[in-house]
Amino acid sequence: MIDILIPTYNRKKDLIKNIYHLNNLIEKEGLEKYFNILVSDNCSSDGSFEELQKIKSNLKVNITLFQQNENIGLEKNAIFLLEKATSDFIMYIGDDDYLPSEYLSYVIDQIQKDKNVNVVIPGISALLSDGIVKTRVRLESFDEKKFKKGFKTALKTSYLGHQLSGILFRREGLYDKYTKNNNLRNIYPFIFFVAYNALHGKVCYVPKYRVLISQSNSKDWGYDDSGLLTEIFKNYKIIYPNSVLKRFLLCQYIMIKQRWRLRIGRNPFFAMKSFIHLLKSKNVDFLIKLLDVRLFRR
Repeated sequence: MIDILIPTYNRKKDLIKNIYHLNNLIEKEGLEKYFNILVSDNCSSDGSFEELQKIKSNLKVNITLFQQNENIGLEKNAIFLLEKATSDFIMYIGDDDYLPSEYLSYVIDQIQKDKNVNVVIPGISALLSDGIVKTRVRLESFDEKKFKKGFKTALKTSYLGHQLSGILFRREGLYDKYTKNNNLRNIYPFIFFVAYNALHGKVCYVPKYRVLISQSNSKDWGYDDSGLLTEIFKNYKIIYPNSVLKRFLLCQYIMIKQRWRLRIGRNPFFAMKSFIHLLKSKNVDFLIKLLDVRLFRR
């Protein structure tokens, strides 16, 4: 079984649309016995939870609903669902992001054919407010690629966890390992989930299946001056608390793959702020600060 986890807050219209979309995909592809949906409403004020209760009986797929008594934040709400999950695999989906047809069938096929598959990562497209879909997002030269377990795979794939929707993870060990040090919890735990699983099993990356990522909705979080790199780096401290070199390599890779976070080559003022923010951070390794200097000087 796979538990689909949906943390939500004040997006009733998108959420209900998405639940019906998932239900229709699962029913159309005959996958009802493979999936559960778990939704945690983060104390929404727009009637999301009440609407979920109304439509529950209309669904073919099993759905379990949770409601927080207060807004506990995006990360805690997401990890709450991880703790509640019971299936061997989990898949997070943003409440306003939409899976493509046949992707769920592909996922089931992969984990049934190969018991060593730990992660499946889809591609993404941007869904604009006017309904236009931009497909030139995270373009790859291949439709499907499989990686063997190990550090090299964690290095090359973990950054893809920054966009959570549709990624399949093996659940075993994730909660205990991630929550062991509360000081390292962060807004991008899905990067840790990819890296951790990549060290223990195979990773399938299939950009031919593109999840629609909504671009127009406001978020209840924002970027800091480092583009949240200081948050991302915490994930690598969880995985490699005693290996500065491996942390450096992981951090280096994501800084190069996602240079936009540092605003390098875009706005000199904001690039300087990013540079200073990383240098001042106590959670950033010295080697990474040296790399930041090199990138900034280019």
